[in-house]
Amino acid sequence: MRKFSLKKQIGALPERKDYIFTLAVLGVACVLSALLVNFDGSSYVQLIFVLAVAVISRFTNGYLCSLISSLLGMFAVNYAFTYPYFKLNFSITGYPVTFATMLLVSVIIGMLTSQLKEQSRVWAEMEKEKTRGNLLRAVSHDIRTPLTSISGAASAILENKDKLDEQGMMSLVTDIKEDAEWLIRMVENILTVTRISEETGTISKTPEAAEEIISEAVMKFRRRYDVPVEITIPDELMLIPMDAILIEQVIVNLLENSVLHGKTTTLIKLTLSSDGENAVFSVADNGSGINEKKLPMLFSGYFIHAEEQSGDVKRNMGIGLSVCLTIIKAHGGTMTAGNLPEGGAEFTFTLPLERAL
Repeated sequence: MRKFSLKKQIGALPERKDYIFTLAVLGVACVLSALLVNFDGSSYVQLIFVLAVAVISRFTNGYLCSLISSLLGMFAVNYAFTYPYFKLNFSITGYPVTFATMLLVSVIIGMLTSQLKEQSRVWAEMEKEKTRGNLLRAVSHDIRTPLTSISGAASAILENKDKLDEQGMMSLVTDIKEDAEWLIRMVENILTVTRISEETGTISKTPEAAEEIISEAVMKFRRRYDVPVEITIPDELMLIPMDAILIEQVIVNLLENSVLHGKTTTLIKLTLSSDGENAVFSVADNGSGINEKKLPMLFSGYFIHAEEQSGDVKRNMGIGLSVCLTIIKAHGGTMTAGNLPEGGAEFTFTLPLERAL
């Protein structure tokens, strides 16, 4: 953790928007002060400029704008809003105290603001490290099992190639193929999270027809699984700002999750609807549902596998759901999960909606 550096913060130069903001706030302070002078003398003018300095210190970078506003504010109070008007008079009672107060306010608030910004940065880095740690733990667990399975199947073929019949050979090769495909999808998920993290959580979005993204995702899912998918979409075209590849990946992950972890899933319902300014995607299945103990940690990327059967361990849904949540958050949306009253699980995510005119 880096220590707070006062010298560095003082040396931080404001941006153009900081200067514009400073001038705007001082302008508003002058207008309010002029109104108050006409109606109630100048008793509250100093407080208005102290407040203006506080606002400028809070919302600008470094100390320069707040220090400048302190000086300009003090001269404005002296010159334009204190009798005799439009004359500088440094002998006014209380002037040095007021000036010192405004200067202290700007410095103190500037320091507090800088510290808050530094703390926010440190907190964001800690959260990023926590996410990476969870991801690493989940990856180390989930990748080990299929790699062991691939190694074992390959060894069995090499050591027993003269004893295995065609059916046994094909069974082992099929296992290797399935585990390899799962590892490829795992690597894709990891690369997705890494790319979003490296780009500070931002992505490039363009308006896309949601129906086309759903169609592509379902086609990709059907190449791997025979479970039917019932699609419900609105009659009107829905254009949603998104990264099409990433949202398609989210839908595929959720569809696969319904099969791999629903265990008894025979039907998946994929629904698209609108709710105010958001598009709502829902993936529901009629499977065995989600263990209530896992719901609080479902999107964390890591949870204990003690209750999982050996056949399910290598298909941990933690990584996939963690990736899905990362993608949806990067789009400015939300994601939730829960069990349905009639049985099965439902995953819902929202994206800011843009309708076609």
